[in-house]
Amino acid sequence: QGSVAILAQEEGVCSRSAHQHRAYRSLRSFRVCEMAGHALPLVAIGALFAHGAAQQAAPGCDSLGQDATVLLQARREVHALREDGAATCGDPSWFLSTQACQDSKDSGSGWGTRRSTAVPPPVPCESDGAFPWCDTSKSAEERAKVLVGKMNWTELAEQVSCDIFGGVPAIDRLKVNAYNYIRENNHGLLWNNVCPMPTVFPQVLTMAAAFDRQLWQEVGEASAVETRWNYDAGKQNSLFTQTNFNIFLDPRWGRGQEVPGEDPYLNTAYARSWIAGVQAPKGPGGVPLAGTSCKHFTAYSLEGAGGWPTPAADSNRHNFDAVVTKQDLADTHFPMYRGCAASDAMGMMTAYNAVNGVPMCANDPFTNKLARDTWGFKGTVVTDCGAVSDLYKLNGYKNGTAAAWAALRGGTDIECGNTIKENAKPEMEHLLRQAVERSFTVRMRTGEFDRRGQASTDEPYDRASHSKLAYRAAVQGAVLLKNTGGALPLSLGSTVALGGPMKDATWEALGNYAPVLHNNDWPDSPNVMSPLQAMKQCGLGDKLIVLPEGPYICSTTDDTIPGFLEFPEKPAADVVVIVAGLYCQDPEVMDVDKRPETSGKCQSGCLESEGCDRPNLQLPSGQRALIRRAANWGIPVILVVIAGGPLDLSEFAHNDAVKAILWMGYPGQTVGTAMAR
Repeated sequence: QGSVAILAQEEGVCSRSAHQHRAYRSLRSFRVCEMAGHALPLVAIGALFAHGAAQQAAPGCDSLGQDATVLLQARREVHALREDGAATCGDPSWFLSTQACQDSKDSGSGWGTRRSTAVPPPVPCESDGAFPWCDTSKSAEERAKVLVGKMNWTELAEQVSCDIFGGVPAIDRLKVNAYNYIRENNHGLLWNNVCPMPTVFPQVLTMAAAFDRQLWQEVGEASAVETRWNYDAGKQNSLFTQTNFNIFLDPRWGRGQEVPGEDPYLNTAYARSWIAGVQAPKGPGGVPLAGTSCKHFTAYSLEGAGGWPTPAADSNRHNFDAVVTKQDLADTHFPMYRGCAASDAMGMMTAYNAVNGVPMCANDPFTNKLARDTWGFKGTVVTDCGAVSDLYKLNGYKNGTAAAWAALRGGTDIECGNTIKENAKPEMEHLLRQAVERSFTVRMRTGEFDRRGQASTDEPYDRASHSKLAYRAAVQGAVLLKNTGGALPLSLGSTVALGGPMKDATWEALGNYAPVLHNNDWPDSPNVMSPLQAMKQCGLGDKLIVLPEGPYICSTTDDTIPGFLEFPEKPAADVVVIVAGLYCQDPEVMDVDKRPETSGKCQSGCLESEGCDRPNLQLPSGQRALIRRAANWGIPVILVVIAGGPLDLSEFAHNDAVKAILWMGYPGQTVGTAMAR
């Protein structure tokens, strides 16, 4: 997968024995069979041991022979080693019994307040006959039409405009609860200030590198179990969750970490597996656990900060026009969303940008004629936040009324914002009613208006198993890019010197769109074991040398620039492990659109995130200098990379002193345990 590193395309980057070459050929022939011609270059045969691809051959594929048998045996041996190492390398669920967790101290004690005193959601239908729309013998569409038929046009306008924090309002006279359609679930439920904290699975790009459909479905289902539990416990007011399946088109894109990769086949397979997990029929009465909304439809692959892709300082994701050929749309930008429609996804979020001159939140040809009429998409269409107001503020539409008309006619059902509500007219009623019918059909499908007994919320979901699943996903997603002479795994008894700016990583390894215990307090991550903590638990004792503080993530090598730091001296160690990487988030600048102008991390090129693209594909200069210095010590160097987007690691791939390179993406809450094991 090219997203992992540029060097993955180079022949000879990894030193392979004859046995490894045979195994590599077997793996490639398997991938060709299983992916129907969509084989991807995998440099390290060790990746197979993690994701177990050879066990997933499609029916009709010929036997891969002796090489495949060798691979499967090797994978079993590696798996056994990992399990046997549990006693010395810690339990992935260690924090569950050692870290206290309390609910938010925010005021209020009602439905959706996140507190321990929150109450479960009111049940609108106390019996099948309570209201006409409570009749479960009718279809979700029929029930939604009856309910929405009771709303007046001002209520309809309020149900179309969703506040990012509060959602759409309740309609008390109809016993309709407040509801938020902007709930994130990219690699676990994003919901701050709740206890227990939602599980932070590895970032999407890391899980995609496992090439394991079953894993993706399992993680999707686990995230939906947590979503459903928080909903039933009254800690959040939504079962409708957003997940990003865009194409990683430009390697500098700050949000590339959020998506499976640059291959439409892979992204589509990931999307369909994820939806199958999230929408598994395991909710009350067999309804889906939750709903998936596929974002961002479509051709979204830049944040924009001026300088690239255009020199205009005011060109960014809010007003960028992606000019894309019909061929490229069909081959590259449509397959994932067509897969979402085929998988009966409950929603689709439109991108900020325009495609060929038409902003996506007002794109009738794409949303109505293609997605709905051609692909058969039956869910509700949501805009990104503020996209409708962008129409008149940044994209040439006359005013808010013109923007509201354009969005409704273009297929928007739910806007994240208030432009439609503030500019609604009685003559828009037919469009408003159609939009609200589609959104309430989704709510009917997840059982909100079904008569049911009160769900039991005394015991939360199985947190230990979810944590272990997060660990398994982190291990399977890790990619061994180089391993000269079998440098990895490390030999027991070796003296290990651990350094690099990510050795203490906690929140830095989560990836963006991850929850925190206290709002906007990213460093407060009680459920994350750092690489240093995990290495200490692996029985190294006095065999572990912690290098003194060296360059931090954004450090430079120029002592005339603030942030310059000296490098550590040569340690008395058998091997040096340097943990390098990039920031996935900037907790100091939470307004993502201001990061290009106000975030020092973004401006220095060491941040990849929403709102911030990278200027190049290099590790920061201070980190590169540290790796070079370690390579000159005459001690074998192991380089671990915690980052999402592509990095040019060719210098270290060809440096004989750097014996191994392990890419981990953003591994989530079990970063330390996964790396150490």
